[in-house]
Amino acid sequence: MLVGDMAIVLNLLSVSVLAFVIGIATVAVVSRFVLFRLKQVSFNSQKFILWSLVSAPWWIAFSCIGYFMPYSLGFDKVFNISWFEDFAHWHHIDIFSFSSWHALTLLLALIYLAWRVTKTTFVRTKQSIALSSLLSFTDAQDARTTNGNQYLLMPVKVPVAFTTGFISPKIYVSTGLQTQVSDEQLNIIVNHELAHVTARDPLFKVLFTALASFYPSRIKQTLIEQYVLMTEKMADNEVTKEYDHLDIAQTLIDVARLQKALPTDCDQASVSYFGHDYTSLRVEGLLNPINKPSLTTIIITLALLATMPVLAASTVDSFHHFIETFFIH
Repeated sequence: MLVGDMAIVLNLLSVSVLAFVIGIATVAVVSRFVLFRLKQVSFNSQKFILWSLVSAPWWIAFSCIGYFMPYSLGFDKVFNISWFEDFAHWHHIDIFSFSSWHALTLLLALIYLAWRVTKTTFVRTKQSIALSSLLSFTDAQDARTTNGNQYLLMPVKVPVAFTTGFISPKIYVSTGLQTQVSDEQLNIIVNHELAHVTARDPLFKVLFTALASFYPSRIKQTLIEQYVLMTEKMADNEVTKEYDHLDIAQTLIDVARLQKALPTDCDQASVSYFGHDYTSLRVEGLLNPINKPSLTTIIITLALLATMPVLAASTVDSFHHFIETFFIH
């Protein structure tokens, strides 16, 4: 048994684990409303909402620590925070027992975190090695589009264009694609990939996927799909600054036809592909751009995000006392 500051730290960590789980459950409910209406708001708002949702369990957990910290340090008595006695009435926060549910919660959380980090690292390393081996084997050469943008040309018959690399992302285009599109279409394709390079999408997609991996598979897949679609639409939108929407849409359709025989299970986490997926949604976004984002959707979404940590904190305390009616605290 521990008494004192270390006990407080461990108890607060066990609370954060509960808050983390509650955060996942909360996002599962909130995402049903939010993700369905994402296309009604601007790209910057979409990015903010998606990152807020995927990281919600983490910032909810830390916010709960912030809620309960004043009580653990005795600030509720120093500053006469009377409501805290009703909200967080812990009479044992400075006592930690290794045979309690707090200890079991921390142990299970540590095991799960170690397993998740190990699995994610192994998968990412395996995919990175496979991609690096493939790229080195193809012997890509420097090339330029007619408007002067640089890319790496791979002597491969498969029609593909993509951006990969975390620190210094690079654009790759296969000869199988280059020889089957016009010069203008190649410019559109490379400009699109340049937008991914500027935004460092390969890096942020890996980080987003890592955060999403803590969710159940269905929610995880939905979040990742929405994020990938958003990054593709944002890259398409950057190209519209130089080319007509219809030309970009036609390029997407033509490339999709060339790629229809490609597998659909490519690594979307560390590589940004042109075409290959979400073609119909991207074409729809180009032909029907958002002229006036829905203010109602933004307000409701922000309100839901703001109430999530408060709801989690109140639920944590109630759930905490419910558990202690059956287990040792």
